[in-house]
Amino acid sequence: MKLRVRFSLIPFALILILFILDRRLIFLMPLAFLAFFSYFIGSIFLILTAFFLIYHKIGDIYGLGIMILALFFVESAYLDREKAPMEHYVILLLAVLLALPTFVLMESISHLVPGFEATALAALILLSLYAFSKLVTD
Repeated sequence: MKLRVRFSLIPFALILILFILDRRLIFLMPLAFLAFFSYFIGSIFLILTAFFLIYHKIGDIYGLGIMILALFFVESAYLDREKAPMEHYVILLLAVLLALPTFVLMESISHLVPGFEATALAALILLSLYAFSKLVTD
């Protein structure tokens, strides 16, 4: 019997540390734990994390980092349950990391387009890029 590495433990541990340091989002941790077992609950965790980041006005690179980790965690937990090959994890990692240059781009043009929040735009583009990469690979 081959022991399978659960890659979702890495972003889960990072999210746990960030939530403990901030304490405003710590109540979401039970949902995060349940995301190991259910993609639906993981999606609820992702949506509630985004909602409370907006509610608490946690933005900039810190808020985007939490969203990147949350998305990476939920999707890697799904990949762990499906026993996906390593290539799927690499595509997932590349898709979520595309949010960082997108954030820099949005931050640089946000001064030209008043009324838009760079973090929200980058998060929206992150989800769009991931959805596109998921459609392409399926």
